[in-house]
Amino acid sequence: MDIRQINYFVAVAQNGSFSKAAEMLSLSQPTLSLAVKKLEEELGVKLFYSFNKRQELTDEGAALLESSRHLLDAYQQTLEHVKSSRKSRAGSFTLGLSPLFGACFFGDLIPKFNQEYPNIHITMIEDGAQKIDERIANGQVDLAVTLKTDRLSTFSNCHFTTQRNVVLLHKSHPLAGEKSLTVAQLREEPFAIFSQDFILHRQIVSACHSAGFRPKFALLSSQWDFMVELVAKNHAVSILPKPVLDKHPDPNVVCIPLTDSMKYWDIALAWNKDRYMPNACRLFLDFVREHLPPDDL
Repeated sequence: MDIRQINYFVAVAQNGSFSKAAEMLSLSQPTLSLAVKKLEEELGVKLFYSFNKRQELTDEGAALLESSRHLLDAYQQTLEHVKSSRKSRAGSFTLGLSPLFGACFFGDLIPKFNQEYPNIHITMIEDGAQKIDERIANGQVDLAVTLKTDRLSTFSNCHFTTQRNVVLLHKSHPLAGEKSLTVAQLREEPFAIFSQDFILHRQIVSACHSAGFRPKFALLSSQWDFMVELVAKNHAVSILPKPVLDKHPDPNVVCIPLTDSMKYWDIALAWNKDRYMPNACRLFLDFVREHLPPDDL
């Protein structure tokens, strides 16, 4: 017994006629009669009998009609609920991003989204972009903010922003007066940069190798503010995206733009194309696309 058979049965009961019910349902009468007959055979009872050219309900048919009306109401409510869920402004999803992205771009963006969608809950997973990429691949996050790398092509993605990378130097450093720098000019400097879990670490090390030297490390950390502190005390230099220092300036730190392979920091929104994206997450993705930070090119 399926919902189609129940609908056919109710139509015959309400019209008292196979022909009228068939017309109402836009079916041929033989098709309708056969469907009701199969329902009777499945239930092992007679549902109708003919009297005065009408189809009247048997006791079993009357019992089925009462239950069928409740069943059809519940079925219709279920359909409406499923369809309306697509337009729902409630729900939850998981967002993956590094603490650096949060500090630069999402401190204002997420509260604004929460004001517009107070019934959507965001579970945030913070980690380095390299680990975040693994979480995208494993389906552990619904949406993520990550760096543009070769691996990005394996995910569904869209552009978020492009920002400048800068060298962080103490204000008394001999290079502090330069208008721009290359990674090669830092070959003798101790670096305070992100640890190996961060894609930015790999990019900086690769840029140093391309410039012909192996970097010396004063600090490997997951905390960008710790790096800035070491630079402010003249213990190291660092390379970080310019928005970090725009939002959290330090009077002892000078930012010098880079002009080589580390010049730009390309950020993308990414998600696993084989994983279902909740409606709440789609709303957030659309919201972010409408509030993208301007590129710094």
